[in-house]
Amino acid sequence: MRAIILHISFRFPIDRGNALNDKGDFDGAIAEFSKAIAINPNQPYYYYNRGNARRDKGDFDGAISDYDKALVLNLKVPEVYNNRGNSWLGKGEFDKAISDYTQAIILNPNHANAYNNRGYARQRKGDVESAFADYEKAIAINPNDAYFYSNRGNARRIKGDLSRALADINKSITLDSQNAEAYCNLGLVQLSQGKDNEANQNFSKCYALDNKLKVKFEKIATEIKRKAK
Repeated sequence: MRAIILHISFRFPIDRGNALNDKGDFDGAIAEFSKAIAINPNQPYYYYNRGNARRDKGDFDGAISDYDKALVLNLKVPEVYNNRGNSWLGKGEFDKAISDYTQAIILNPNHANAYNNRGYARQRKGDVESAFADYEKAIAINPNDAYFYSNRGNARRIKGDLSRALADINKSITLDSQNAEAYCNLGLVQLSQGKDNEANQNFSKCYALDNKLKVKFEKIATEIKRKAK
């Protein structure tokens, strides 16, 4: 009985932490994962979980520190590199993000999310051709992920291939009608076509689903309008 109770005492903070993180209570989740680490500071999954909560909170430095610790404790699995890459991306450290995504792909050549994420990091660096190739690979591995099509569509818009961009983004919306970023990307394509009214309708849909995207996409939209003058 004592062994069973001890096992439960190890699990409870992790279970509570995961539940809190799913609800968006990142501080509560971090506190629970920290309790688990205090009980067993040599369990790499506890640092990995806390890193995820810190990343979701926007504490990218704290997340990277936890992922580093998980790796030191030999949790060298694709998800740790992929999620640390997301944290580097959040800090704008694109080369470090790309390096981590590449390591995730080395460990799992079918890691579709790592290809997609590496593509996005490459796109942020301005390397649209390499980004496009990564999106293509992600879609080949998982042809049912809405975000992959939205990202490839956005890359096609940047390349000037507006008709195929529309096809990709509409495919994304068909797969997931709640994909906020797809509506914003659709708006960018329509703006590039001079269809301002349709674009504004899709921007409104995007912001209604996720208002945090407004600053990012208003900046891109302003640049498109400037170039069109």
